[in-house]
Amino acid sequence: MAPLSILYICIGNTCRSPMAEVITRGLAGDRVTAASAGLMPFGRIVSSTVETLEDLGYEPRGISSKALDDVDLTSFDIIVSLVGDSGLHYLPPTLGAQLESWPIPDPYGEDDEVYLAVARELERRIRDLLASYEHRELPIV
Repeated sequence: MAPLSILYICIGNTCRSPMAEVITRGLAGDRVTAASAGLMPFGRIVSSTVETLEDLGYEPRGISSKALDDVDLTSFDIIVSLVGDSGLHYLPPTLGAQLESWPIPDPYGEDDEVYLAVARELERRIRDLLASYEHRELPIV
């Protein structure tokens, strides 16, 4: 059985969704495959995102800003829109993935405290999401 796969989407794929991708990898390890994409990708991950993740003990290596078109949407079990319901409207209606809507504030251009607050909120929600799958036998790889 393949690991549970989660895609996080936001607007620029420079703050929220890369944070969620890295946090998920840190919390779930090999039991979950995490990825992120943007509706209009910025083209790079901003330094405040990387610094916040490192300050919290996460390893942000390997993340990059990419478009929704750059990922195979059919390969994910769960797709989480970090911009709320509006992000889900960009997805094909025939996807078999579980769709989640998390309206997370965009920290882009804000100070370090805002980035930290967003990362903490993502941690909380991701822990809850992963816990909801514990009873469903997450695959062991």
